[in-house]
Amino acid sequence: MKEQVHLTGIGRESATSSMLKFMQQHHNEDFTIFNMGTAGAHSAPVGSLVRITEIVSGGAAFLDHPMLTDTLPVPTPKAIDGKLFSSDCFVSHHVYSADFLKDLTTKADCFDMESSALYSIARHFNKPYVSFKIVSDHLDVDLSVWQERVHKLSPNLCDFVRHTLDELNKIEPVILL
Repeated sequence: MKEQVHLTGIGRESATSSMLKFMQQHHNEDFTIFNMGTAGAHSAPVGSLVRITEIVSGGAAFLDHPMLTDTLPVPTPKAIDGKLFSSDCFVSHHVYSADFLKDLTTKADCFDMESSALYSIARHFNKPYVSFKIVSDHLDVDLSVWQERVHKLSPNLCDFVRHTLDELNKIEPVILL
């Protein structure tokens, strides 16, 4: 299989629907799922690249096994390791209370809305799952500011993805979500 890019959309429901449709068509093929996207963070600088090592799911019962991601067979020296909290909604002070966010920052380094769904489906279909996020905010912006930052950070994310996919495709097929 040639390298593929599959856009899942924003949010857990969009990601679930999109990923299930994709996996129904390609479940018999051999590939690694390489998830890239943005995430809020409480301490990593905006523009930082984070290699997700574990996903904590919010808004649902915790699983009886940890959501531990796989590693890439190529080095990613620019990335820092981090645990990700994946929620049903945009994580910011506009949505959650200050006390909840303070507690949340002791449990996770960064935050998104899709990763727990993508990870769960990847595991259901026995596919390796790797995830990297570029920090877009510090939980301090609304959706319109986030959209502006995503646009501004996109070239950095694209450069990382191109370089990493070039290296990975020398070794194994990759699906980018």
